[in-house]
Amino acid sequence: MSFVYMKILESRPERYDAGMELLTLGSLTQVKREIARHIPSGSSVLDLGCGTGTLAQMCAERGARVTGVDANSGMLSMAAKNSPSANFMNSSLCHLDEHFEDESFDFILSTLAFSELTRAERIHVLKQIKRLLKKGGRIFIGDEIIPDNLFAKGLYHLFRLPLRLLTWVLTQTTTHAISGFEEDVRAAGMKIISRKRYMLGTFILLEIKI
Repeated sequence: MSFVYMKILESRPERYDAGMELLTLGSLTQVKREIARHIPSGSSVLDLGCGTGTLAQMCAERGARVTGVDANSGMLSMAAKNSPSANFMNSSLCHLDEHFEDESFDFILSTLAFSELTRAERIHVLKQIKRLLKKGGRIFIGDEIIPDNLFAKGLYHLFRLPLRLLTWVLTQTTTHAISGFEEDVRAAGMKIISRKRYMLGTFILLEIKI
């Protein structure tokens, strides 16, 4: 979701999940469930931008060993309650190289975290993900995007207008979404296996491999 909405909701972690469910019209939960169903028991999982730990818990319930990373300490406090069997770390995604060794995880996941980064930061984090992923591992990233297709882009702006207006009323600023995210993935030296689109194509779930 947008950087602005994230900051509003992150100020009250207990309202985050309900707020994001509303703002994504339920798509975020669909995406998390779709990710979790790919996670087998016994696998090692890294959840980037783990928020309140809802995805971490879905994976833990499937028998995975989960590590969540988030820069917001309030969100991590909620995550520890929501997913007590997971391990959580307070860190910026740009500093993963300070915490983990090469090929540490079978799966690396992220929802609504890359849209908070600049393009240079996104590519840096993607390269770190590539280093941390075990051979044969998979990456699942769900995030808000600006569609490339002109017709879809028109629908995007029409669909997003009410939320843009609400954001302006609340914060006197506008929203942000990722443009050209698939190019960022390829620039980091990775391949997209599959993609699923939600919310008129404004939310995408990518399955990625090295």
